[in-house]
Amino acid sequence: MQPEFRRAARLVAVDSNSRVLLFRYAPPDGEQFWATPGGGLEDGETFGEAAEREAVEELGLKHVHLEPLWTRVADFLWGERIIRQQEQYFLLRSQTYEFPTDVQEVHRKENIVEARWWSVEELESSTELIFSEDLAMNLRKVVKLDETR
Repeated sequence: MQPEFRRAARLVAVDSNSRVLLFRYAPPDGEQFWATPGGGLEDGETFGEAAEREAVEELGLKHVHLEPLWTRVADFLWGERIIRQQEQYFLLRSQTYEFPTDVQEVHRKENIVEARWWSVEELESSTELIFSEDLAMNLRKVVKLDETR
């Protein structure tokens, strides 16, 4: 079976304590996992435009400042489909807050059942399924940059 190609923008929302926001997804036909906010590009969208849209839809944040971080290609199984996803990650400085009602409804529709702020150490020691697999390593690089600024 040939993989379906998809492009996605991912948000690395980091708070003042250098913790990253992850969503726990509980798809009805698959294993639960944690991942950064974000989603697929719509027709004609750039990665940056998709990241801004996802910040509104999944976080309720408008007029955000995004910094490009890294890209990767990931292959995964989604239901019966094999997906090959090109991902662009963007840094978003944020604070912890409550999600507005309309954002909570988006979470329900997308099978997001929990949101949690994670430290690098928690990511590294967790036995839960977290995507991307190298998130802790990459987050350490972001935190190190912050410390040198």
